[in-house]
Amino acid sequence: MRKFHFSSNPARINLDEYRATLIRSAAARPENNFYHWLLGTSWTSFLLLVILVYLSTNLLFAIAYLACGDGAITHAEPGSLLDVFFFSVQTMATIGYGRMTPVGHWPNSIVTFEAFFGIVYSALTTGLAFARFTRPTAGVRFSKVAVVGKHNGIKTLKFRVANDRSSHIVEAQLRLWMIAESMTAEGERYRRSVELPLHRSESPVFSLTWTAMHSVDAQSPLNEFLGDGVLDGHWHLLITFTGYHESLANQVYARHVYLPQDVQQNASFVDIVTVLPDGGRVIDLSNFEKWVPNTSDKLAGEYL
Repeated sequence: MRKFHFSSNPARINLDEYRATLIRSAAARPENNFYHWLLGTSWTSFLLLVILVYLSTNLLFAIAYLACGDGAITHAEPGSLLDVFFFSVQTMATIGYGRMTPVGHWPNSIVTFEAFFGIVYSALTTGLAFARFTRPTAGVRFSKVAVVGKHNGIKTLKFRVANDRSSHIVEAQLRLWMIAESMTAEGERYRRSVELPLHRSESPVFSLTWTAMHSVDAQSPLNEFLGDGVLDGHWHLLITFTGYHESLANQVYARHVYLPQDVQQNASFVDIVTVLPDGGRVIDLSNFEKWVPNTSDKLAGEYL
């Protein structure tokens, strides 16, 4: 029976390593981008934004109550921003302790608008939080670099993929694309996308690690971009991952980009698999990102 030991400190994958500058038309709708940003940003950024909007809007309503003059809010100390701020919080949350109450048409009008705003804000934040919780994520980690070295005597590009979760991903598929900037004979610039074949692009069950390989032979389009230690900067590698997550019961996706400076030539990954005396296997993911130059060309451990 195989034994597997995981000792990893998963590094956060930054999918914004490759950035393109876009010139957007004036007719573009910024609210669409903001909505997708709210879904895709980190939980820390999302919660900080929710708190910031909540506090700032309550502060604005408090200033509006102060502008109504002394006596607009009963039992509030005249000129006290803190008292009317707490009254605004109670109104927005529909708590209604009853100690402080609005007096007059303007304060009651502000209360009416704030109560409506509180209901809408609560509904929006709840909906966004629910959408973020229910959005399936793959939990897949890619190595920070790709290496180019010999495999069975053939120049080969390699990169690693790991499943950071204990659950399995079935029918997993990897696809590797080279996206390069080219020029036509007429001088027109265009982007060329070419899929690079992998030694194995599918796995029935992806549970541990996967070392993906592409032979950089004479037929490989990547061969022209990998010179003697010189990398042309007008290209990058795009990896897409798809699979069916057992625990989530849903299709999951992941992607990663390798820029030219992320490709290490004449290098090999450090082996992450150790064979125990009893035949078991120990997978140490602390070596997942490690590579060494001009080492043995044998494949670093690959277990699915």
